[in-house]
Amino acid sequence: MIDTHLSGSLITKLPTCPKQMAVFPLPLFILPNGIQRLRIFEPRYLSMIAEAGERGGFVIARYDNELAFNVPNWGTRVEVIDFHAGKDGILVVDVKAIHLVSLDNMVYRNDNLLLADTCYKSHWDRLSSDSSSMALGRLLEQLFEDNDALAQLYGTTHFDRLDWVCARFLEILPLSLNEKEKFIHPSSFEQLTVFLHSVIFGNENIN
Repeated sequence: MIDTHLSGSLITKLPTCPKQMAVFPLPLFILPNGIQRLRIFEPRYLSMIAEAGERGGFVIARYDNELAFNVPNWGTRVEVIDFHAGKDGILVVDVKAIHLVSLDNMVYRNDNLLLADTCYKSHWDRLSSDSSSMALGRLLEQLFEDNDALAQLYGTTHFDRLDWVCARFLEILPLSLNEKEKFIHPSSFEQLTVFLHSVIFGNENIN
């Protein structure tokens, strides 16, 4: 099922997601097409992984103990792409982000697993490309080459796509989750590219 809405004279198709999904509160930031490796050991989250296929995945949301249910009103829908038992017997799960979602009507299940109604949440809606984007792509490619653990997570990379490159940089940079959250809004992409250029290259002129 696909939702539609009018954008100017065009009809834009929006992805849909399951009405209710499990929510995994984590001190983690992941954007669409990002991949993360999780270690799962609590019974409620083992159940969540077991049910992920039939539920359409689950949601990773930023953990914040000052918020109701310890999560904000948004998260990232992810799907399980691989899993195995670690050397210590703990389940290791690789997940890939599909899209952002808004969260509503949160409630705890009887096993204390958090559930929420979900709805597709728009992400960046304006992309641009210039010489700075190529420099960011080259630098991220070098980081992948120098970091085996990171490179092994991704079977496919897109160093020529500015949105993919910026999302991966935002995930791995040592910034607070609150700082990263400023760049999830649809209109924040241009601001993010300026921010990344400043943080990574400083005042260096790379044109």
